[in-house]
Order: sequence, then C-alpha cells, then structure tokens
Amino acid sequence: MLVEDDLAVAKGFQVILEEAGYNVVAVAHDGVEAVEQAAKLSPDLILMDIKMPRLDGIEAARQINRDRVKDMIPVVLVTAFTEQHLVARARECGVLGYLVKPVQLDDLVPAVEMAYNVAGKLNALEGALENLSRELESRKYIERAKGILMRRLSVGEEEAMALLQKEARRQRMKLRDLAKAIISSDSVMP
Repeated sequence: MLVEDDLAVAKGFQVILEEAGYNVVAVAHDGVEAVEQAAKLSPDLILMDIKMPRLDGIEAARQINRDRVKDMIPVVLVTAFTEQHLVARARECGVLGYLVKPVQLDDLVPAVEMAYNVAGKLNALEGALENLSRELESRKYIERAKGILMRRLSVGEEEAMALLQKEARRQRMKLRDLAKAIISSDSVMP
C-alpha cells in the first residue's frame, strides 16, 4: 500500500513498485486514510510519506500497528525530511525503513525487501513468544493441580502426573483444562 499526499509522487512510486513486480493494493493520500485502508486491507507492506494532512506518517504507522501482536504490517517511510527527531520517532513506532527522497528503484526495492523480511521474523517471534507464554501458564496450572493431587491422594509427583494424564485422556480434554478444573474444585472443598 502506498501513502503519499502528492499525487504525482504517489503515481511515480506506484509505477516503480509495479515495474519491480509488486502489486499496489491501495493508495492513500493522508495518514487517517492510511489507518483506515490498512485496517480494511491488511497489506503486506506500507510505503508512506511522513508529512501529510490530518495525520503524519509516523503517527499513522503507530496506529496501524498499535493493536497488532503477531501480524505487524511493515512500514517504510519515504520522506524529504532527515531530522533526527523524526528518525527517533519513527524508530519508537516500529517503522522498519526510512528512505530519503528522491528515491530510486535501486534504493526502494532493497528497503522494501528488508522491511518485509524483518517483519516476517518479528511476527514469527511474537507468535513463538505467545505460544511460550501460553505453555508457561499451562505448566503453572498443571504443577498446581499435581500438588493438589499429591496432597489429597498422598502420592508422589510422578504418580500425580500420570493420574492427570490418564484422566485427561479418559475425559478427552486438555491437560490444562483438567488442571484448572482440579484447582477450581479444590478451592471449594475443605
């Protein structure tokens, strides 16, 4: 997706990108429109200007990826402005590329490819982190349920775990769900 308030520049970037084999799914002309289009289309990458009407490109990038955990949209800013405070703001908002106009095909394509690649790796890491967090939470429930079984049945840790696994299979439920049920029932029993 392209976001550029200057129609001639937007058309130029669109031609460059399409000649390089990319499909431009939308062209927005200000930051508010960019946020709306990104929510609707979820493009693979956004090439965006900074200085635009209604909402600047950096704030638009922040809003676009604010609620995205593992499906971030990579944003490459293309601007005539090189001030360090803009670069710092862009970095804080998770922007993955910053190109200074005028931009040539030899500059644009590598920046787009790198940003897309980095976003893919970041999204994969976020997914792995989410899975690990869920697994850790499950382990906490299971350990607590094992402790309850060990205390109530006077069995060792291995036997408590074997009982949990056997009962989960018998009831055809996830070990985590069984553990939560045991914890819940233990809290109401004297």
